[in-house]
Amino acid sequence: MHVIFFFSQRVDPAQEEGEEERETWSHPAEFILSCLGYAVGLGNVWKFPYMCFNNGGGAFLIPYAVMLVVVGVPAFFMEMSMGQYFSSGPATLWANTPLFYGMGIGMCLITSMLVIFLTMVMGYALLFMGESFRKRLPWDSCQNDFNTPMCFNKREARPCENDGGIWVNQTCYNQTYWKYANITYVCYLIMSSMYWLLGFRKGMLGLSAGIEETGEMKWELVVAFLAGWILIFICVIKGIKSSGKVVYFTAIFPYVILTILLVRGLLLEGAIDGVKYYIKPDYSKLTEPKIWADAAGQIFFSLSVGSGGLMTFSSYNKFSNNIYRDALVVSVANCLTSFYAGFAIFAILGHMAFILDREIEDVAVEGSTLAFVAYPTIVAEMPLSQLWSFLFFFMLITLALDSLFAGMETVLTAVADTFPKTRKHKTWLALGFSVLFFALGLPMCTQGGVYWLNLIAYYATGWCIILIGMLEVIIFGWIYGADHVMKYIREMTGVKLWCHWWVAWKIITPAALLVILIFNLAIFTPLAFGPYTLPTWAQALGWLMALAAPAVVVIAAIVSIVRSYYNPKFDGMSLSKVRVRSRMPLLCLIPV
Repeated sequence: MHVIFFFSQRVDPAQEEGEEERETWSHPAEFILSCLGYAVGLGNVWKFPYMCFNNGGGAFLIPYAVMLVVVGVPAFFMEMSMGQYFSSGPATLWANTPLFYGMGIGMCLITSMLVIFLTMVMGYALLFMGESFRKRLPWDSCQNDFNTPMCFNKREARPCENDGGIWVNQTCYNQTYWKYANITYVCYLIMSSMYWLLGFRKGMLGLSAGIEETGEMKWELVVAFLAGWILIFICVIKGIKSSGKVVYFTAIFPYVILTILLVRGLLLEGAIDGVKYYIKPDYSKLTEPKIWADAAGQIFFSLSVGSGGLMTFSSYNKFSNNIYRDALVVSVANCLTSFYAGFAIFAILGHMAFILDREIEDVAVEGSTLAFVAYPTIVAEMPLSQLWSFLFFFMLITLALDSLFAGMETVLTAVADTFPKTRKHKTWLALGFSVLFFALGLPMCTQGGVYWLNLIAYYATGWCIILIGMLEVIIFGWIYGADHVMKYIREMTGVKLWCHWWVAWKIITPAALLVILIFNLAIFTPLAFGPYTLPTWAQALGWLMALAAPAVVVIAAIVSIVRSYYNPKFDGMSLSKVRVRSRMPLLCLIPV
């Protein structure tokens, strides 16, 4: 039994069967902006700066740039190129490879889980945006019902401190009284931290003690989650014809808001110290394996390789589109965006450290805490704070939407390519999946929803994506052949690639991804929330989500091998439903 290649000249059957032809982007800019919006997501503004801070500041940029060249761009370029050449999303592209057709299904599974949890994050942003319509922002005061004496408001404390007093427990004491009084000193929380912990998570979300305590449905979350899905449905209702127009705004708007926040942030007290901390290099970190693994992992996740979105978007390109140029522009712009966002973030952290009289490392945070605590802090310091709060959380929504466009298009394209007649009913298809994903995400709308959200994010978006991405590079680089990939890129673009691409696809990129995968598995720890660790059944469910995509790949391969063994006529064509516009190479498993 051998895996062999053959070429066949095929005509698009859609024309013969009366099926709707596959659409293409109205303008090349729509493709570039869609890919840029997909790659530039929430991780760029809330994860990269923390990774940089935690790995030697400016020194982190060295391994980050190296990993961009050896891991990010090669994998990014390869996935986009194959999608454009085959004019297929992941499901039908891999369906032409019976031994590996599980790869397409696995990518769609990963994407589905990403879409569900990311829509809930967007729901949080919608709730915060709704709070912006209040007369006073709830994180701009210590006079709310949920506040405790731990709440610290610099504006209230400043007059007391200017008069030589001491501001403690929201009360001003003179030096003499403070010296002899028996007053318990409390640790302070800034107003946005107080709102995030008590006003939002404990109050609005009604956070339970654990995932096993599901509690009641929180209707504010249900409404926000539903609003998110309605928004997604409206944007993808006509496929790329509708989402391609929306990205002109959603891909550019975040840069405007980030620039405004950066300028305002640099004018705050302590901001320059934060920026210095961000870019100050600690070259001793370069000798630690962790910094290189973190840089490679951040590049890989940031570029969104391995989940099928890039392949889907590029499949709608014209055959002669310069995919080489587009891949370089998007990948480099994505990394520069991460670096640019870091200045705004650390200007804010420098200000937070200043008002709390702490070191910057004591206030540096990551993930949702950064988005929903650090940024609201600077927004509250701006004139017309309600307006800027609205615009900031609207920016988070646009960042999430761009990623959600790609996720939904990946799933919808997989169905439309597999069953071409459904292209005429794209609206109903989009509605059906929107309702399905909304229903699957309802557990995140309960009092235990935060635990479900983090369970999906932790297990479904981790090492399994690295594994799928590594398999993709190995299959195209070794089994399919890097020579073939380079040939088809030249056929599409007229660009003759240098030999370093061959070396990257064959050796460097798969080896680097293998090291990243091993490192991530070696340092893996069960999901925990402080002292609270999820119960065994929840951890097992998380592992099922993580193993779903790899398991499908293995099962599909076994089925193909067994089927080929017992059915000599099986040549793989029965699984081929791809619509092509040029000579199409088909990889088939044939008994010899």
